[in-house]
Amino acid sequence: MSDRRTREGGMTLVEVLVATAILAIAMVAALVLYDAARKSFKRGENATEQQQAVRIAFDKLNADLRMAGFNYNPDGAVGRPDEQIEAAYDTAIVLRADFDAEDPAASGTPEDALAGGAYLTVSTGNDEIVAYVLAKPDGSSTDTLTFQADVSESKRDGDVETVTIPNVALVQNDPPYTLYRITLNNDPATWGTGAFVVRTPLVDNVRSLTFRYYNPLGGAVNGTFDLSSVADDIGGSDAAGPKAQRESVRRIEVALVGLTREPDLGWADSADSNPKTRAYRKFELRGDVTPRNLGMVGIRDLSADITPPTKPGAPTLSPGHCGGLYVSWPPNPSADQVVSYRVNYGTSPGSHPNSRSTASTSYYLGGLATGTTYYVAIQASDAGGNLSPESDERSATVTNTTTPKQPQGLQATANLNGAVQTTWTAVTENTSNVPGDPASPMIRDLVGYRVYRGPAADFTPGPTNRIADESKITASSSPLYTDATAVNCRDYFYKVTAADACGVESAPSASAAGRAESAVLPKPPANVQAFVAGPNRARITWQAVTEDVDGNAITVDTYVVFRSPRVATGTDPYGLTYSPIATVVGATEYVDAGAGLAVPGTTIWYRVKARDDCPNISEFSNPAEPVCAFSGTVSITSPSNGAQVAGVVPTTVEVLGGSDTYVKATFQFYNNATGKLEEEKEVAGPGPAWTYNWLADPPGAYTITAIVENDTGCRRSAEVQVNAGSDVGCCLSPHPVQNPYVMACTGDPGATRKCKKVTYSMINNNCLTAVRLDEIRVTWTNAIGNNAKLLSVRFDGTSIWNPNGVTSPASTAFSPPNPTIPVDRSASNPLTVDYVYDQLMSDKAGPAVKKNVPITTTYTFTLLDADDNPSAIKGACGPADGFNFTVEDP
Repeated sequence: MSDRRTREGGMTLVEVLVATAILAIAMVAALVLYDAARKSFKRGENATEQQQAVRIAFDKLNADLRMAGFNYNPDGAVGRPDEQIEAAYDTAIVLRADFDAEDPAASGTPEDALAGGAYLTVSTGNDEIVAYVLAKPDGSSTDTLTFQADVSESKRDGDVETVTIPNVALVQNDPPYTLYRITLNNDPATWGTGAFVVRTPLVDNVRSLTFRYYNPLGGAVNGTFDLSSVADDIGGSDAAGPKAQRESVRRIEVALVGLTREPDLGWADSADSNPKTRAYRKFELRGDVTPRNLGMVGIRDLSADITPPTKPGAPTLSPGHCGGLYVSWPPNPSADQVVSYRVNYGTSPGSHPNSRSTASTSYYLGGLATGTTYYVAIQASDAGGNLSPESDERSATVTNTTTPKQPQGLQATANLNGAVQTTWTAVTENTSNVPGDPASPMIRDLVGYRVYRGPAADFTPGPTNRIADESKITASSSPLYTDATAVNCRDYFYKVTAADACGVESAPSASAAGRAESAVLPKPPANVQAFVAGPNRARITWQAVTEDVDGNAITVDTYVVFRSPRVATGTDPYGLTYSPIATVVGATEYVDAGAGLAVPGTTIWYRVKARDDCPNISEFSNPAEPVCAFSGTVSITSPSNGAQVAGVVPTTVEVLGGSDTYVKATFQFYNNATGKLEEEKEVAGPGPAWTYNWLADPPGAYTITAIVENDTGCRRSAEVQVNAGSDVGCCLSPHPVQNPYVMACTGDPGATRKCKKVTYSMINNNCLTAVRLDEIRVTWTNAIGNNAKLLSVRFDGTSIWNPNGVTSPASTAFSPPNPTIPVDRSASNPLTVDYVYDQLMSDKAGPAVKKNVPITTTYTFTLLDADDNPSAIKGACGPADGFNFTVEDP
């Protein structure tokens, strides 16, 4: 039995621990392998998904490229400005094609409505002008894609407008981007608005999109292919050069580079220098598209009229209207069957890049620059779209010789919303004719009206009483302006003038009286606040009242300010009796100079009411108690808290982020050991920073407090703790700084050998106060062998020490009155120091022998306070501080 129990033993504790550790290691290894597999799968899944998205977008782009130019000019109309490629950039393209030709409904909408102007057939709407370009999805891209196309009229007139597509990336230096397919709005009413450009995002996380264009011979049309600039791109201008380049394109190479959605943190693309995209995997899709329709145009009906009209007669140009010319010309013969004329114009002789269309033989050419000379020629167009040669050119300078007539019939009536509504008869004529304009004195350049308001019928209109101008009241057949700034029940008088495009103003109309009526109370003033504005003064502010209690917009410019009696702090302000103290007109603040002497434990309250002239008086505002308002944070910027300082300490306080008017700062220096205020200094000035040079005397621990006060008497303070030492170190210096400093041999008058007196300059460069010399020690060597003895030390020629012949080293401790070095002994006013010896300190008399004596000096000194009394702050300067000299005989 005993033997069996001995053989039946289980696992020991050590064996259990070993087995557990092995199991844990195995589990960790399995988890690491699982995590690596999971990450690898996720990377692959993301890459596959994004690659598929880019592929779909690329296929759509290529499909549209293959359609470029399809059926864009089905009848071969001559002079049609529509292009197969409207714009060609290195990083963007704009193309045109009849994409909806197979759709019976869409193919005629809006194309049928666009036909019948300059062209009998129109096959492409604005939505079939397609641009491909990259851009940031948040609209932060800064480039603009521009091209010219005939897009803004309900019937195509053959004139081109400049289309701008803003916020795109033509220089692709900040990926990733989104690829957009952009079309234009078919509704001409959206022209000039943000709704005219319709953006459709195709795919995100795109690095770049590029195009290269080739002619029929395989040569690159945009040969430079500079992606850092758009200046050398073909672009979208309808000028002859760029347009001919686009017409020569037969093959387009396109490349689209996509990025994975997430970076691969363990990988870097060595071919990518952009740190934003180096860690992203990339996939490039490249295509070489030869659109079969490029260079092709519809064939004109062989039986159609292909004979252009004859050359029109030269135009007559009649200036006189602001910004325009009246243009007239003789009609073409009836046999030409002219249906319209083109007025071609420009600012250079022989160049007419701009065009307008009309069915008449006269046209008012507006929108020109006054003072500029324009050159005009006429072309005739028949029903077949044939264009005649241009007429002979004529030129004229745009001038303004007219003044609008005085407006008539001004009326001013109250409307239901507490405002005055003014109406008058539209101005249709000028005060004089424009020679050559048969419609004169009809006004062609009216832009709007100006409304003036005054307190009496005979007021004089001027900029100070103008309440509206042509930016608000444009030319209209039924002009109207509602004065919503009229105070209810107040009589006003109004006058109106007409203004043309040059700002020429008519005589004012007769005045009309009007007043707004209302029985509805204004809302109480909101956000009433009161601030301490100085001793016994309070400043009360509030928001202007702009609505009545029914929520209608009104104007109120009169307010009544009320004040409570002085009461104990904590008294309920709503139960107090308030008395009116001021009526304020045209302002939303009031300074109460009679607030009374402040008594601890007491306060006063203010409330405000709004009032119109009816009078409708609002209820009380909420009460406001004066508070001491101080904006900004006060901070002692130097010295820092806990700093070790000594001597004169520049102490600076600053207000950060404030907008008050600050008047002064007060510095207080408390000795922590004694609890004594050692010094207090007020520094006046507007701030926001003030500095005071504090002599930290006596040494010890200090609390520095700085108090800043604004113009209302409110204060904020800051404090730091510093430890002031008794040793300021060296704050004197030889000037200029040299090491060693070369002393000059100056000599006394009449001396034959100059080097018995040697000289240097010294400044008080960093003490920030005057210093008293306590001791001087001068040391020199016997380099020449003449055992020179020091006779005298002089400051600015005056002896401060006369040892009368001592050998090195020589020193003395000064007794009162000690020599001093004032704080103004700066680089512009240095102190001259002379050492006088009985022997030469430099000798070069012997043949090829030059011996110079080195000299060192040590000063010990005491800082003086503002009253020139010695402090407990000491300092010392010696050879290590630059007082290390050598003598040189010139």
